Amino acid sequence: MARKSNFDKNQKLLEAMALFWRKGYANTAISDLVDTLQINRFSLYNSFGDKQNLYYMALDAYLEKVSLPPVTSLTGPSAGWPELKTFLIHFANKQKDSSNGCFMQNAIVEHGGEDEKVLMQGNRLFDLLSEHFCQALTNAQQQKQLSSSLVPAQLASLLLSQMQGMRVLSKAKRHQDIDAALNAMISLIEGAPHERH
Repeated sequence: MARKSNFDKNQKLLEAMALFWRKGYANTAISDLVDTLQINRFSLYNSFGDKQNLYYMALDAYLEKVSLPPVTSLTGPSAGWPELKTFLIHFANKQKDSSNGCFMQNAIVEHGGEDEKVLMQGNRLFDLLSEHFCQALTNAQQQKQLSSSLVPAQLASLLLSQMQGMRVLSKAKRHQDIDAALNAMISLIEGAPHERH
């Protein structure tokens, strides 16, 4: 019968996530995990499997708990431009709090598109964002908040790519560029002529 762990597995997972996020997969040795999590190798393997499985679990934890400001404001049936604009502002501000960039983005870059599991996790995140953006932009047009000449799907892709750029800029601590990019993006979206109620 397996012995019950005398530590909080979820807490150890978050500690592993922070380590992988900071150092990357290749630069994180098993000894680093043992030292950081303060558990022995047996407990590490017994609780999380091998290093690769723990890495995947850490990415999942990142997507669930850390990656984004809450997207619930974008899921309402009438969520439009005000909600999306607030989300983007919160996202930009969030990037200034970390010099590690985006763990998911780091993982995709590190593995060069060769790890199908990492790509699947990344695409899950990007598809979710694109879907919410597109719906909010469509609602915004129907509510006469934005120009009907804008194409929601194309604009959603632009927002997604700009967000990834902001994450890179955060690693370089170029916070003024993040603010400038955000302001320009908002001005371009709001600047298109449209009818208001």
